[in-house]
Amino acid sequence: MHVTVLGAGYMGSAIACVARRRGHDVRLWGTWLDDALLEACERGAPHPRLKLGLDGIALLRSSLLAEALRGAELVILAVNSEGVVPVMTRAVRFLPNVPVLSVTKGLLESSATGHMDRIDVVAAQALRRAVRFVHAGGPAKAMEIARGVLTWMQFAGSLEDVEACARALRDDALVVSVTDDLAGAALCSALKNAYATGLGLWDGYVGADAHNARAACFTQAIVELRALVAAGGGRIETVHGPAGIGDLHVTAAAGRNRLFGERVGRGQPAREVAAEMSASGELTEGYPAISAAWRFAREQGVCDLPLLESIHAIVWEAADVGDTLARFRIIPT
Repeated sequence: MHVTVLGAGYMGSAIACVARRRGHDVRLWGTWLDDALLEACERGAPHPRLKLGLDGIALLRSSLLAEALRGAELVILAVNSEGVVPVMTRAVRFLPNVPVLSVTKGLLESSATGHMDRIDVVAAQALRRAVRFVHAGGPAKAMEIARGVLTWMQFAGSLEDVEACARALRDDALVVSVTDDLAGAALCSALKNAYATGLGLWDGYVGADAHNARAACFTQAIVELRALVAAGGGRIETVHGPAGIGDLHVTAAAGRNRLFGERVGRGQPAREVAAEMSASGELTEGYPAISAAWRFAREQGVCDLPLLESIHAIVWEAADVGDTLARFRIIPT
């Protein structure tokens, strides 16, 4: 199968390794921000971030988008959340009528109606054409995927396209379950970044001995995810699978969003932390995700979200960390 991966960062290069391992003809296209990464790989050096070689994978620079998509039977979208619409807008005239598997972490954005919506909806509106969009959710750290460490993902979308994507990529290391609940899986991916940041607040404010508080908030996060996903048209059972609980667990345990929350928990202003992390190439989806999730909740009329309310107050309203966490109350279920 001819597989084209759009985006040569961590996840794009990792999933390209998986596709190559499965025996596919793989083309890895880098955006205009990926030149330095591809330059190193073109010299035969390991990928600067993955620290792995990309042998057997065709590398294409940003000017070669048409060539990258020519004859593709599966397109994998692996740019960061904010790059989805710009990249797809450039790609649309070359895009064949094939499944587009998005391994982007997910983000809620303002749609044509002026309300917050899933990135697949916003992208389709911007492109003005239907896209056979499949969302890849679940706990999937790029380093581990590339090295064949056991990973369980969930692909969501039209079942015919979802099954095709799963057959193309699943192997002994990459377990893939399927669902037609695109709304639920995509919302879990977008919202979990906000909650993972909130769990990191405890690490920064209390330190290592905050296990009970983090577990309590993890449980409360699942309660709130259920309400938000249901309001957005998704199914509650999706929250209890890899796209929900699984992805929240890995993001809260290790990742840039948790680190962002930890630094804010120590008292550093959120805007300052976000700027410093961005300057060092550590994009944190959690910062904008918190604002987007709070707006989404209000638009959907979802109340009783004490954890999200506390996270938003600390990160976006400069509320005192200690006072806010002290006032936070679990809602028993």
